[in-house]
Amino acid sequence: MRPLRLPAALLSLALLGACSSYQVTYDYDVTASYGRYRTFDYYTSKKGTGGTTSLMDKRVRAAVEKELQAKGFAMETKADPDFLVTYYPIVQERRYRTTTHVGWGWGYRPIYGRIGTSTSQVHHYKEGSIVIEIVDFKSNQMIWQGAAAGALTGLDNPEDADEVVPRAVRDILAKFPPK
Repeated sequence: MRPLRLPAALLSLALLGACSSYQVTYDYDVTASYGRYRTFDYYTSKKGTGGTTSLMDKRVRAAVEKELQAKGFAMETKADPDFLVTYYPIVQERRYRTTTHVGWGWGYRPIYGRIGTSTSQVHHYKEGSIVIEIVDFKSNQMIWQGAAAGALTGLDNPEDADEVVPRAVRDILAKFPPK
């Protein structure tokens, strides 16, 4: 069984790396007047949360509010806000296959031989991302959007989620408003 230890160790390292990292992207309307925005509220949408729990939804919402308020924006629920925010914590089931060959072989491709056996396994995991969109209230046009692809992947317990979600939201909103 010694040959299986190296692939298993490499797979574990790859999964650990995938759990702790995410890719942040953003896009925005270059013609929007971001300097006039002072207040925000949430945009109600018919889109679902993509399989997340209400607890994850609460984490993302709290992190969005905290980051926007830290940037000087005020939550406005009684009058018309300057912009609306919507967010989607999206979690999807993913899978990957690993194959382990045990035995030995000879020759060069396309002619070669192999003696032994192969074992394939399908592994399932949840891949999660956070998407944040900002819409101008008056025109109802999207002016900014950002995402952290993979930010919700590998969150095995509430403590992990409480640590990663605020950091991911902060990283997403780091480029809002554009300079």
